[in-house]
Amino acid sequence: MKTRYINTKLLMLLMVMVSFSCQEDFLEEKPLSFLSPDNTYNDAAGLQTALDAALLGVMSQWNGDTRELMFNSNMSDASVVSATDKPDAFVDLRVYATPTNSRNNDAGRARSFYADNYNHIKKANTVIDFIDNPDWDGGTNNAERNHILGTAYFLRAFFYLQLTMDFGNVAFPLTVAAEAKRDFKAFNMQGIWDQMIEDLEYAVEHMKPKSALALGQPPKDAARILLAKYYMLNTRFADAEELMNDVINGGESVLFTDAMIPSGVTEVEVANTNNPNTGNPLPGRSGFASADAVNYLHMEKDNQKLTNPEGIWYIVNAPFVLGTQGQAARIRAWGPNFVSTNLGVWEPGTTRTGTDVQQSTSDERGRMMKKWGRSQGFARPTNYSQYEIWNYDGVVDEQDYRHKDLNWFEMSDIVYDNPSLEEDGSPYYLKPLQLYDDDGNLTCLDTIRCWFGYPRYKFYAVNQQSRPDRQDGGRMNMYVMRIAEAYLVRAEARFWQGDYAGTADDINMIRSRANAMTMYTVGDVMTDGIGAVLDERNRELFGEEYRHDELVRVSVILAKTGQAAYNGKSYSISGNDIEVSLSSNSFYYDRMMEKNNFFRDEVPWATYNTTKYTMDPKHIFWPVYQPYIVGNVGAVLNQTTGYNGAESNIEPLTHVVQPAGIPNIDPMEALNQD
Repeated sequence: MKTRYINTKLLMLLMVMVSFSCQEDFLEEKPLSFLSPDNTYNDAAGLQTALDAALLGVMSQWNGDTRELMFNSNMSDASVVSATDKPDAFVDLRVYATPTNSRNNDAGRARSFYADNYNHIKKANTVIDFIDNPDWDGGTNNAERNHILGTAYFLRAFFYLQLTMDFGNVAFPLTVAAEAKRDFKAFNMQGIWDQMIEDLEYAVEHMKPKSALALGQPPKDAARILLAKYYMLNTRFADAEELMNDVINGGESVLFTDAMIPSGVTEVEVANTNNPNTGNPLPGRSGFASADAVNYLHMEKDNQKLTNPEGIWYIVNAPFVLGTQGQAARIRAWGPNFVSTNLGVWEPGTTRTGTDVQQSTSDERGRMMKKWGRSQGFARPTNYSQYEIWNYDGVVDEQDYRHKDLNWFEMSDIVYDNPSLEEDGSPYYLKPLQLYDDDGNLTCLDTIRCWFGYPRYKFYAVNQQSRPDRQDGGRMNMYVMRIAEAYLVRAEARFWQGDYAGTADDINMIRSRANAMTMYTVGDVMTDGIGAVLDERNRELFGEEYRHDELVRVSVILAKTGQAAYNGKSYSISGNDIEVSLSSNSFYYDRMMEKNNFFRDEVPWATYNTTKYTMDPKHIFWPVYQPYIVGNVGAVLNQTTGYNGAESNIEPLTHVVQPAGIPNIDPMEALNQD
């Protein structure tokens, strides 16, 4: 006879019912299905539907032009929010990073990072709660059961890492409730990490390898990478290194190199050389770059992202395929807004827009838009990302595939194509854009949003389905994890153990593949410290990693170990509350002041003269939107340290780790807090 523990007071998604916020989907109590769980989750296929819903949460964070992945980068040293038409953006953080700022779009995504992650966790918790609903052959020894359970653990840990890196101590539902719950309390993030480690160790043991799974499903190696990051949060650096050895030596994925480019492939298209609507040539330079391991790896053509050996975990989103999830529009997000009716790039000596804003499928109008895409500049690289990491003792590395001509986009790749310039006989017509006129005056009022370079090879995809006249980025397959990151995670684990030669070796594996001009020495690693790893992560994973979260994770490690950082400073944790300690003094804040020129220099906007980039130490973590806390009427749910409302915070609960492999008990009930 099968037995299954179900508690009627199990936690559901962290949601509060607030009458004046009825538009927020996650605040509405809706049944998952009018069918009973016994009917819905009575076999592996039924449980897989809930897993796939959680996987769709990852897709929603990566896909589109203003999503969470982009915002996470914009709160780091790599890029900044550059939607300069919204003065209440997450830019002037002292003024607008508040619990009452309802902005949730290209100007800020703190709200959806909080609310949506709990929605995604609810779906993973559903699988865990009902894992023993089916009559599994062999019971808890059934391999399919344990793979599904391990995958649910992995996805839950994926989202909890974001929540703790972004908000610190947070509510901690491990189950789905059968009734409304409005008495959540925050848990100390350390206990959350400890539980995620317990769960991920189970996941690593039981999840299937990539070779046994459909593309898009996370494999065992993805769980290993995530577990390694959690291990390092708990200063288990040797264990993290061992996991990366398993990934790198396991043979499921290998680093893609020049030698793997198919015979006869000499070029990779990173821009539309021809009008995708008519096939006729567009003016300006060719959009074909000489083929190399990096641009071929990221090429959105012939489904190669899903067939080359580097990828570990993917988002599958090909055009014209039933069931794929919509336009990626990544060019729109990460590229400069050179096409604009008011703040684009002007003809030198005038304020006439230099590029054609007309959206058309014809060969006559919007030609630069069709060639380079209708980018809107929502994520602007910092000087660190755009210049500093490519400069070695005054020499700019342009042989590195990640920064070579055309793989790396420059504004001079665009030509003036406004038809009115031709009509008036302008000498600038079909000449490359220039930032200054002959008198040294700017030709672009809003340089923050409209003038910058970026690694175009990562984001280019022809828009074949939705508004092909705009060319703001089509559907594309995307890497969530690939083996290059495994080398960089191992480099970090080795660094924390003092193995500087091993750190240099792993970094140089990535640099060698990229044909970088120089390689790291042991002395370089000792001088640059953890910055050596962070710099290479930025070169390799710009636009692919939750960069803010990586900086916060490193900040935790430095505070826990007391190890001096390359800046000469040491950090510590006072008492048991990591959030409180880091909110006053952290490597994250010091790194931002060192590398993010916008926040460091409090750069003002040209569009709103009262808006400038500002940041304080507390902004390592983000505020929880106030309505989510107000509706928690049965208990005090903490606001993030330093923000309005945090003065009423209570001591976070300390979680007692529960064994993996069986459904969880409500953590608050386990502590007699329910």
